[in-house]
Amino acid sequence: MQLENLDYGVCSNLDVLDRCLDLNDQFVIDAGCGNMHMSKAMAERGAHVLAIDPDPVQAKKNNAAEIISNVGFAETGADTIPVENQSVDGVLFGQSLHHIPQQVHATVFDEVLRILKPDGFLYIMEPVAAGNLNEVTRIFHDESVVRAQAQSSIDTLAVPRFSSGQVIRYTRPVEYNSWAQFADNYAGKSFNSDYTESQVRDEQVRQKFIHLGEPIGFNFEAPMQVTLLRNPLQLA
Repeated sequence: MQLENLDYGVCSNLDVLDRCLDLNDQFVIDAGCGNMHMSKAMAERGAHVLAIDPDPVQAKKNNAAEIISNVGFAETGADTIPVENQSVDGVLFGQSLHHIPQQVHATVFDEVLRILKPDGFLYIMEPVAAGNLNEVTRIFHDESVVRAQAQSSIDTLAVPRFSSGQVIRYTRPVEYNSWAQFADNYAGKSFNSDYTESQVRDEQVRQKFIHLGEPIGFNFEAPMQVTLLRNPLQLA
């Protein structure tokens, strides 16, 4: 299957979502939902969303959060999604696939194929390990390996199992008011266990943030890639 390659330039994650999908009255799984911000956005666009996340810290926050209309939550991973066979219109991974260990990817995509309807879609949004913001974060949190592993799994385990698809590249603007806001943001992420708050607030990180960010008013750019696959193949 030949993927169509598109470049959307500078835009937000939601701009790309809106250009790619009509979510009205669609039943969608938000896999690795985090704080459910994408779940809420999809529900506002008419979707019925089941948000899932295996992180117990985030799950506790989500269960205690204000109820979002048309959004349910389950504490589970994408390898065990609690829905019936061929019952889902779409599955979205919003910057979450690279957080799943590579050895689980085959099981995850098997599960996606199990639950998708014959005309369903798989939407995988992944950050690219490049750009000025990555130059700062990689000092304490280098994701180049896990992001490459995620992309390899998409190419080998997911793409061959759909009849059509697109790859959309774009650059997401990321704005910070200050070094403190940046540090607080990364220090507060519950799903990252491979770095500490002290590593985030290290002087080397602060200096790199100031050096790269101050001349541009702390308006960074983060390269992104969406792989949108449609119509899963029913393989024997």
